[in-house]
Amino acid sequence: MASLVSRIGMLLLGVVLTGCDILFDLEDAALSTPEITRKYGYTSEVHHVTTTDGYVLELHRIRGSPRSGPANPTKPPVLLLHGLMGSSADWILAGPDEALPYLLSDRGHDVWLGNARGNRYSRNHTHRSPEERDFWDFSFHEIGLYDLPAMVDFVLARTDHQQLHYIGHSQGTTVFFVLNALRPEYNRKFLLAQALAPAVFLNHLQNPLLRFFAQHETAALHFLGSLGVFELKPFPDELDRVTAALCPDFLARALCLDAMHTMTGGKYPHLAPGGLPVLLRHLPAGCSTRQVAHFGQEVISSRFQPYDFGPVENRRRYAGHETPPEYDLDRVTAPVAVFYGLADQLTHPDDVRRLAARLPNLVTLNLLPNVTFNHMDFLLAGDVKDALYDTIIGHVERTG
Repeated sequence: MASLVSRIGMLLLGVVLTGCDILFDLEDAALSTPEITRKYGYTSEVHHVTTTDGYVLELHRIRGSPRSGPANPTKPPVLLLHGLMGSSADWILAGPDEALPYLLSDRGHDVWLGNARGNRYSRNHTHRSPEERDFWDFSFHEIGLYDLPAMVDFVLARTDHQQLHYIGHSQGTTVFFVLNALRPEYNRKFLLAQALAPAVFLNHLQNPLLRFFAQHETAALHFLGSLGVFELKPFPDELDRVTAALCPDFLARALCLDAMHTMTGGKYPHLAPGGLPVLLRHLPAGCSTRQVAHFGQEVISSRFQPYDFGPVENRRRYAGHETPPEYDLDRVTAPVAVFYGLADQLTHPDDVRRLAARLPNLVTLNLLPNVTFNHMDFLLAGDVKDALYDTIIGHVERTG
């Protein structure tokens, strides 16, 4: 059952790859994020930080490049955070010539890759086990309220800086807005936040299958809970081996891609041979079922708000209110640059523009030029460096 749930979780990836082929190295399927970065000659470190509610998070730091040497300590650090069911690996799968962390490191920046609670790198707690239900009692609300500030404070303390650059993809943007709406004192710690495919308002989500799940999230969550399923797990190693064995073959690869197309509603015209086994090793990286349900609530309610537990529990948690209060975006005063794509089935352009209109310190609103640019193209499109990353790096260097 847990394996089936993981497959359902893949629906949320919405991958559509554009541009030139990304050349994946099959060896990377068996390596962790730090191992991959070291393989390509980058100086990599692993750090751990404990949140105030006891979750132990793993951060991956790239502090030196084979092309430019050690990071420049006078430059503010750059913190990147992945989307739903993702991990630090999301940012580096495009390889050393295209992936954003490598490009930043090549220009002398100190790069930090966060891992939210519940993914494969952050499955630890001071007194709870991931085998227990209580470990999974969180959604993106807790990641924004506890995980992100713990990462920010740790990075700033470690690097002896007062401010940092932040780059988030999908849920990585959601939690940024949660944090700064609930704890506005954190706004001053961000030199600039760059929001890629921001998942805040989701009312225009287009994928009919995902919308169906959103409409029935309460029943689905209750059903999964009755089976003792509270997390969406990464794919098992056995599936990785089968995929690696079958999918490089032309016919089998076509069948694999057709299966992925059916699940995600996306197309994979430029996924190079060997790419699927690598992607399936790192995506999905795991999350709680409540995270998924919370996004489903956002789709139906058209509101950006904490988790809706129902009227009775809401009154207890939200000062007597039967519905959760909305996050106050007026309190998000940090400068924000927003990037979005026309073909994104998860974060629709209308919803992104609605968010942009609410931000008090919007620096720029950027529509990606490729009309087929989709949700995961922000990480994996073959032309992502030219289409997006050069602009992001330019923003970092002009403001820091």
